[in-house]
Amino acid sequence: MGHRIPPLVLLATLLAVFPSGAGAQSFLGYRALGLPVGAVEARAVALGNLGIGLPGVQINASDPASAAGVLFPTVSVSMQPTWGDFNLDGQTGTARTTRFPMLGIGYPVLSADGTITVSLSGHMEQRWAGERDRIVNLGGIDVPVNDRFETNGGSSVARVGWAQRLGDRFALGASLGTYIGRLDEDFERTLDSLVVGNDVRSYEENSSWRYGGYTFSAGFMADPHDLIHLAGAVEWSGDLTQKPRVATGEPGLSYSIPLRLSGGATGRLSQRLHINTSFVYQDWSVAQGFEDGVVSDEKLSYGAGLEMQLIRRETRSFPLRLGYRRSALPFGYRDQGAIETSWSLGLGVNLVEVEGVRFGWMDFAAERGTRMSAPLSENFWRATISLGISSS
Repeated sequence: MGHRIPPLVLLATLLAVFPSGAGAQSFLGYRALGLPVGAVEARAVALGNLGIGLPGVQINASDPASAAGVLFPTVSVSMQPTWGDFNLDGQTGTARTTRFPMLGIGYPVLSADGTITVSLSGHMEQRWAGERDRIVNLGGIDVPVNDRFETNGGSSVARVGWAQRLGDRFALGASLGTYIGRLDEDFERTLDSLVVGNDVRSYEENSSWRYGGYTFSAGFMADPHDLIHLAGAVEWSGDLTQKPRVATGEPGLSYSIPLRLSGGATGRLSQRLHINTSFVYQDWSVAQGFEDGVVSDEKLSYGAGLEMQLIRRETRSFPLRLGYRRSALPFGYRDQGAIETSWSLGLGVNLVEVEGVRFGWMDFAAERGTRMSAPLSENFWRATISLGISSS
């Protein structure tokens, strides 16, 4: 435990991993940090939103000023089961996984007209396994072997923030976060006992890594008109480090994370119909520490959606949501840019709502999406469920 798998062994395994079989949440980013995990609730997912520019009570890790609307202690948690399949040069497989993309807590300080926030959100995730059968020459004897490589883990961000109200129509926010998480890698080579005998043991190597580093974000939200809500944010990160969890004297790895710019807007078309749009720009091509050909050349992500109040009562409402999102993923399968697109549909159940302020809610979203990075294509169904409660 703690020794890094030799790069040549790992590379040989990866390049020929599919003839025998494979399974994964996603193979995009297998040579880098993995697949991004959006720090968003089901409401944003259903609207195709990228986590910024939605009005109302929320604790959003990617929209640091959004918590300014929190007037009572609030807790929100989301979970996200996913079912998918992939196709790589005719080789196919399926996958299923469940993750918790975000937990957020907001506590208003009424005397300061602001809100303290604490959140834990997903960042990158790697969950995949592959194997192949091959023949190797050992001491002049051709021996059938089975090579299997599996990786599981990823990075998250723990943040503490402050959102400051400046009047009724404007707010500023900032948060400081640290990268946390771990990555476990397992390589196993099984030799054919009929050829080498039972006295020859299989080869196995394990390594475990921990993530570290810091990030800072700042943003604003504004309501310049009763029908318009705006928000913007910038996020700066230091290097994301990957070090052995067990001290072995082996140097760790370090990756630079590019500046992230985001913005969003929501417009009220009528009392029952709202429209929103959002974007994220992040230039991963300037990031350092990655192998050649790993980083995607795609930079801009965007999404849009509609929200319609199906049923509206004095203290309850049931909004229906529809959205589309196109996300530029930072890492491709080989040297092709990687894109994820999805259509989404969702329903909100606002159990207690007074003058537009939610005190208890459940949001549901379902997505049908694809990821493309030739020669790899992936399809997925993804559900997001969020629960929130505010207490006076």
